[in-house]
Amino acid sequence: MRSLFWLWAMFLLVCLVTDTAMYWVVRDRLGQGLDLALDASLVGSIVEEDLMRGRQQSRRAAAEAWAWDVLQRNMEGPLASSLTLRFKLTQSNDQIWAQGQAKVEAPFLLGSLAGVGRREIEVTRRLMYQGLYR
Repeated sequence: MRSLFWLWAMFLLVCLVTDTAMYWVVRDRLGQGLDLALDASLVGSIVEEDLMRGRQQSRRAAAEAWAWDVLQRNMEGPLASSLTLRFKLTQSNDQIWAQGQAKVEAPFLLGSLAGVGRREIEVTRRLMYQGLYR
């Protein structure tokens, strides 16, 4: 009887450690993917002719398309089907800001045992376009 108890306790402990590690790995991967997506959206949506004239104008539709495409490519695999992105582009005089909020639903072992199964992981990032790098 005691061995069954300890076996069950160890199983729950292994599930807890696995779920915790998976949560932080998915969160880190989502954060890195969102950073790359925001960077690509800022750089990819600026028209070269505007930069030659000294203006930094970004096209909103192109920026959102770039962000979504890069984020999907970085999150390929089983998590890509539950991936969502909210994207916001702000422009003022000579500054361009991109803000993104990415969400993904990841499966958890302990949640499956409790009947919940999946948990939402959300990451928010904000990035400013810098025309000059030092």
